[in-house]
Amino acid sequence: MSGAVAKRYARALFEVASERGKIDQIETELNTVVDAVNQNAELSKILLHPRLSSEAKKELANELFQAHVSEEIKNFLGVVIENGRESDLANILTSYVQLANESRGIADAIVTSAMPLTGDELATLADKFGKMLNKKLRIQTVVDASILGGCIVRIGDRLYDGSIKTKLEHFAHQI
Repeated sequence: MSGAVAKRYARALFEVASERGKIDQIETELNTVVDAVNQNAELSKILLHPRLSSEAKKELANELFQAHVSEEIKNFLGVVIENGRESDLANILTSYVQLANESRGIADAIVTSAMPLTGDELATLADKFGKMLNKKLRIQTVVDASILGGCIVRIGDRLYDGSIKTKLEHFAHQI
């Protein structure tokens, strides 16, 4: 249920951002809010406290984020808090980023490799997978020595596993 709710809120926010030409700005600001809540246990506890009134929570959010976010995000936070959906903020951000990326023709990719990849290697991966998906890739890298070699590319819910560890496991099963 929470995923569907998050998508509805994200779509509503995206439509407002799109109409006003603020897709990137809204994404950045929403990310700032979610990071602040995630990194501050006290703030998170207050926003999620069931006995604290939505008015008190809205006042707090307005005070904290007033200088850092646009009117759109302040209003959006008010609606989220009013409807008791504070716990869905991270999921809303994820859904919003997906909508924004879709509109920009961008896909986020997580590339896991045994050793850090060079700029050229990342550019080659971005180019090959970008052409395959007809999108521009935004790559985040992870180093995990346990895969031994090769790389694993995750784009959305797709996984392309070219790791030596997986190839060895497949080989072992065949023998």
